[in-house]
Amino acid sequence: MPGPTGYLSPSGHPMLKIGVFGIAKKFRRDFDVMIDTGFTGFLMLPMIQALPLALTLWTTTNYTLADGSKQTKLLAFGTVVVGDDEVPGGIVLEPNSTEALLGMEFLKSYQRILVVSSKFGVGLIEEDFLEKAIAAQHAKEEKPPEGGTPITGSS
Repeated sequence: MPGPTGYLSPSGHPMLKIGVFGIAKKFRRDFDVMIDTGFTGFLMLPMIQALPLALTLWTTTNYTLADGSKQTKLLAFGTVVVGDDEVPGGIVLEPNSTEALLGMEFLKSYQRILVVSSKFGVGLIEEDFLEKAIAAQHAKEEKPPEGGTPITGSS
């Protein structure tokens, strides 16, 4: 089954509305986040926006930025809510940013595939759904026409 849908920002970035909370759901806040496939982490939030969420400070982590520089970041533990689904993970607390980013670790943990289309916008498709669709397409392609003989790979 297809998953949640997002939208393309005016500048063309894939966006998704999520909820985030730390130690209790009562601290949940909603965010519009950009899905950034160049960000290997789970979620990055501006520190000022993350503080009211009651996230649990977890550890530090090192990131190599696109320019090759390395930075150490604080990492907190929290939960991302997408639709009815809750996905726990490490949230990078970024002191110098105003933008929230959802990264590749989130997509892997949530077991979703990002689909971006100018016609349909942004979707997160369940990996199982795509696997079943591909298998069904292969079965359809291998089925010979009615009354026909299947073509085999031998010569």
